[in-house]
Amino acid sequence: MKSGKAKSLIGVLLALFIISFAGCSSDNLSPITLKSQDDTTIYMRLTYFTIENGYIFPLQGGDGSYSVKSNNDKIVTAEMASPVDLHLMPIDIGETTVTITDNSQNILILNIRVDYETRNCVVRSCDVTIFGDDLAENEKKEIREKQLAEIPVKVGGGYKFIYTDAPARKGKAVIYADTFGSDGIETTFEEKEFESIYVPNAVSRGYEIVIGNEKRIFIFAASGVPSLIELREDVTPKVQVEYSLAELVYTSQIIYAPSPPIND
Repeated sequence: MKSGKAKSLIGVLLALFIISFAGCSSDNLSPITLKSQDDTTIYMRLTYFTIENGYIFPLQGGDGSYSVKSNNDKIVTAEMASPVDLHLMPIDIGETTVTITDNSQNILILNIRVDYETRNCVVRSCDVTIFGDDLAENEKKEIREKQLAEIPVKVGGGYKFIYTDAPARKGKAVIYADTFGSDGIETTFEEKEFESIYVPNAVSRGYEIVIGNEKRIFIFAASGVPSLIELREDVTPKVQVEYSLAELVYTSQIIYAPSPPIND
């Protein structure tokens, strides 16, 4: 028969073995991380798409039994869309955190920053297209010079479109007349469909921008270069006041195709 001291020693060793085993099991688990990125700071945009669909981030690590909680549901809501897919839905601009835990007490904290969808359009070149076979060459030259001067943004300047109302595709615009990012003038804009000036019974998308208490329409058009587009403004009615033989006149502003970031 074993002595009481021996039994006590066996009990202590058994307890240490159990603790050691449990510790090894926990240590063998990799930490919870995002599968798609290492950075734990996530930038979101309130775009038409994300307001309807949100963002999906696959998780990995831990014991696989994830639960999630947003610190502020008024900024972003969080839930598990599947056993491994984290679904984040941006609600309003601001900052908050989202905490992911598992049954083994592994924790991942994400820092969330939500902002408006913003498009930056820097003008690379400007031009004027004139149709009117009966116009004299000096008249075409005069029209070109006058309309180039009427373009609100020169080369190197541009527009910043901030979609403060993403579902309605409108918001605040900042116009940089000479240098993008410097001495901007704030106004409003709306992105919508307009009747095409080139194809009968067709529509084109573009911006309606308030400039000097006047609504001016700039329609998107392909430039022939994949990364560039044109903003075209039909100025025919204005030109025909002085040059009745002008058939169609529009200005062109060549810009980089603005594509809003999903997570930058």
